[in-house]
Amino acid sequence: MSEQKKTAGEILSVPPIPLKLLLDSAYFAIIATNREGYIVYMNEIARVLLDIRGKVRPRSIHYSEIDNDTWLDFKEIIDTGKPQITVPVIHKNYSLLANRTPIIQKGEVVGVMSVFHDREEYEKISQHLSKYQEIVHEVEAIISSSYDGIYVTDGEANTIRVNTAYEEITGIKAPEVLGRNMRDLVAGGFFSESVTLKVLEENKTVTLSQKLKTGKHVLVTGNPFFDDEGRIKMVVTNVRDMSDLDNLNQQLKESLERTKAYRDRLQELQMSAYKDNEIVRVSRAMRAVYDLVERICGTDATILLEGDTGVGKDRVAEEIHAKSNRAERGIFVKVNCGAIPETLLESELFGYERGAFTGADREGKHGLFEMADKGTLFLDEVESMSLALQGKLLRVLQDFEITRVGGTIPKKVDVRLVCASNQDLKELVSQQKFRSDLYYRLHVIPVHIPPLRDRIEDIPYLVRLFLDRFNKKYSQQKIFSSAALDKLIKYAWPGNVREVANLIERLVVITTGSRIEVNDLPIEIYDRASEYEAMCQGKTLKEHLRCVEMSLIRNAINKYGNARRAAPHLGVHPSTLTRKLKEGDDAK
Repeated sequence: MSEQKKTAGEILSVPPIPLKLLLDSAYFAIIATNREGYIVYMNEIARVLLDIRGKVRPRSIHYSEIDNDTWLDFKEIIDTGKPQITVPVIHKNYSLLANRTPIIQKGEVVGVMSVFHDREEYEKISQHLSKYQEIVHEVEAIISSSYDGIYVTDGEANTIRVNTAYEEITGIKAPEVLGRNMRDLVAGGFFSESVTLKVLEENKTVTLSQKLKTGKHVLVTGNPFFDDEGRIKMVVTNVRDMSDLDNLNQQLKESLERTKAYRDRLQELQMSAYKDNEIVRVSRAMRAVYDLVERICGTDATILLEGDTGVGKDRVAEEIHAKSNRAERGIFVKVNCGAIPETLLESELFGYERGAFTGADREGKHGLFEMADKGTLFLDEVESMSLALQGKLLRVLQDFEITRVGGTIPKKVDVRLVCASNQDLKELVSQQKFRSDLYYRLHVIPVHIPPLRDRIEDIPYLVRLFLDRFNKKYSQQKIFSSAALDKLIKYAWPGNVREVANLIERLVVITTGSRIEVNDLPIEIYDRASEYEAMCQGKTLKEHLRCVEMSLIRNAINKYGNARRAAPHLGVHPSTLTRKLKEGDDAK
């Protein structure tokens, strides 16, 4: 009826397909026998397979002629009425398998229907089925052992599979949801919303955050599986427990907050220390240094501080950081390169990865460059570095990238570098003890801090500064007599500012009275001051300073043998020392 739909009456009026035509169209060989075992019917496939020609007449062919070996088993079906499955049959070199079922009429067995399969084909099919079963079992094992929860629905959103991980993550048991439609589960409050329904609605993979009835927070991803016609056949949803991730995020947030609090507190302590360590700048020499610091603190240029041991290079470095905008973003990190063994200095500066060397922390360690990120790194006694480590420092200064010991991935750092040395680096370069390329990289802005003997005007103020500090520290109210203060001013202070601080602290602690007298001072200060006083009697301040300087120079030469050896200890170039000696001799 062309393309129009047929009515029920028209469908019923279609003549039925003959049974013989149906049986002859079957892929398998089919043979029917009566109770005595004579063949009463066979289809065309059976004729070809068993090589039987012509019409089958009643009682003309007995089943034993086809399969005599299993005839006794065949008779058992007649007696018991029980079927026999996959019975091996050998017929004219054909290896077959037979499925035998009784033909029952009015409750009695009247014959047997035998269906023959080619054994080789049957085994192939069995192998394919076995492999398929193995795959099914493997997939089942994968689903069951998955760390992620897996939830499967059909194309109508009916739940068909839930793995163990899903039950553990969500607290929802499989019997609660199997066979139920996702729409009913959402309505019942099992889920805040359904990723399955969104996948069916949008026809694509969907990820969303879900709140479960158990109170848990999970991340779910629904993936559609399509049939050959492009319709969604299944929706497989992966479920990940976000509780652990939420906890980790919370811990990370708290850790970052603590780190910020520690950084802020450290900055407060550093700023407080800077105030307590105010730079004394009464003398013209120190005013010049301070003016230079004011001009350079706002830049990121590398600075090299030069001067004798104890002149306060670290204090100037702190001042540079405190007056820069880095004081608000980062911290001041100080390291004395001469105080750390060469084998450890590299790992201290650049950090190291996990397992970089024996005894290394299992989690690795941040280096000082990383700690000083956004802030200032002060390298004191930079001349103590080996030539190899100087080369690595040079590479850092070129790109401001560091690579941890044992690592391969470079990391950018935003660090302002301030270095210091109490030796003549240029002289060390000429002696090949310091790299020339690193020297010029560090020598961008040199700042020379004069020794205390060149700024006598600062001594009374330094004494007063340290006296106030240590009186406060030790809850004392000590003062200096004018005679004792005069001796301190006339002393040459070879240890510079550090010597002043150490002496004042000692005097505050050990003197018994509230007034520090001349006889409380160390003998070397009293004697040396008296010597200078006698030597410089009646001289001007300039002449007095020259006397002090010449005395220091001659003492150093006597101690070290000649001007060249004494020069590094005095913080000057040998040629400068020779010139000053000549000027002193000419002034006599």
